[in-house]
Amino acid sequence: MLNKKLINLLPQAKKHVLITVLLKILALISNTSLIFAVSSVINKKGKDIFAEIIVFLFALIFSCLSNYFAAIQSHNSSKSVKKLLRSKIYQKLLKIGNYYQEKLETAKVIQLTVEGVEQLEVWFGSYLPQFFYSMTAALITFVILAFLNLKMALILFLCIPLIPISIALVQTIAKKLLSKYWIQYENLADNFLENLQGLTTLQIYEADSYKQKQMENQADNFRRVTMKVLSMQLNSIIIMDIIAYGGAALGIIEAITAYRAGNLSLAYSFASILICADFFIPLRRLGSLFHTALNGSTAAKEIFTLLETEEESDGNESFPKENESNFFECINTSYKFKDRIVIKNANIKIPKGSFTVFVGKSGSGKSTMAKILCGINTSYSGSVKIFGKEVSSIQRKALFSNIAYISSRDWIFKGSVKDTLLEGKADASERELFEALEKVNLKDFIMERNGLDTQILENASNLSGGQKQRLSIARALLSSPKVMIFDEATSNVDVESEKIILNLLHSLKGEKTIIMISHRKENCEDSDKIYTFETVKSPVESNCRELAL
Repeated sequence: MLNKKLINLLPQAKKHVLITVLLKILALISNTSLIFAVSSVINKKGKDIFAEIIVFLFALIFSCLSNYFAAIQSHNSSKSVKKLLRSKIYQKLLKIGNYYQEKLETAKVIQLTVEGVEQLEVWFGSYLPQFFYSMTAALITFVILAFLNLKMALILFLCIPLIPISIALVQTIAKKLLSKYWIQYENLADNFLENLQGLTTLQIYEADSYKQKQMENQADNFRRVTMKVLSMQLNSIIIMDIIAYGGAALGIIEAITAYRAGNLSLAYSFASILICADFFIPLRRLGSLFHTALNGSTAAKEIFTLLETEEESDGNESFPKENESNFFECINTSYKFKDRIVIKNANIKIPKGSFTVFVGKSGSGKSTMAKILCGINTSYSGSVKIFGKEVSSIQRKALFSNIAYISSRDWIFKGSVKDTLLEGKADASERELFEALEKVNLKDFIMERNGLDTQILENASNLSGGQKQRLSIARALLSSPKVMIFDEATSNVDVESEKIILNLLHSLKGEKTIIMISHRKENCEDSDKIYTFETVKSPVESNCRELAL
């Protein structure tokens, strides 16, 4: 349960762990000094004890301060671990690419970022310092007791391995149980998020009662496995308590026997009894954190699986300068998703400033091709070039700065209209913001409310589908892209919004290179090029062909 890989992942936490352990050792030495001060008072029978009182007070102060600052260091360790891990997960999601959902489940990502990181916070803040402190404390206490009575020290020292052995025996069962616990937890979280997102649909089809019963069964299964985990933890604590109290009792008996035999003074016998009573406390504390350690180790494996997920490759070249070549040129381009061929031997030429339309049935590869062109999908075969330069060689940041991809699923964040538009251009003036709104015919609507300060709810739930889509397009326009790809941008919108969007697309023709994806051939009017896509039927033939205008 000492995950070296995890410790090396977060080297900043090592410092806090080391300081916490040193402070705990200082507190142990202070407590031992306090015990010997009291023993000395007993030995002197309360006479001439000024030095003992000073030692007692200083030891008490040092013990309190050490424990206080150890708690602060533990908190700092937890804080740094949470910040660093969540930052690494977020950075990883950015590197995976825009469509990380194709590789990872959203509920699992949320669970690991929240609950998984919380488990590792306790692992770093409590378990790891306690592990090193327990080993060191046992050695220090053994040395102290050996000076008083070697036999008593050996009795206690020989009991120490029994606790790790008991932990190891429980661990063989616990690993399987905790693996099942996390699977149940992930399934429950995944279904809860899915049901919450689709609640309206469930109510429309009166399927909410069925899903409720399903969730109840999953929750009950999770409750059962949780109770098994807690039962396992309680049983392991009972075993460790028997060993700890039994070992302490043997040590105390030996101290009393040595005193009766005259081999140990009353003062040292009293000190030995108190030290024996405290001998196993660090190890018992470590044992109580055993469940936390296992949970942390399991969470770490899941987090490492996420962090080791294959990333989309990124180029190292800048966006090419315009030349006589076509803006986009695809030569025998193919794309395979899992075991399905989505695009086969596509040959496409899109001139600069043209209006090109991709049409075809759902699942024929239109959106996939658009994502290849703008650098979202990089694992294609064949050739895809922008002004003669391969797309895969161009930096993704440069691609996204010059190519705007607008789909019907674009996300609008909660905030004001101004906040949303500034995502397209951070330093845009109010005049530029209003010009963008004017182009999508939203200016009057916004001005009737609170202007640019009009508040937008999460994913623009307080706007119609058409208004949301037009706001998304206004945001894209502000980024001044050279290419605008509209992926079903007119689907799920009202007739008025569709007309406004189509008029905008045609007005941008010549100024920008426009690519439109649609199911409807009516939207192909006045386009420069039309490419039709079909579901791949042959492993050799192309599923993309250009239609004559």
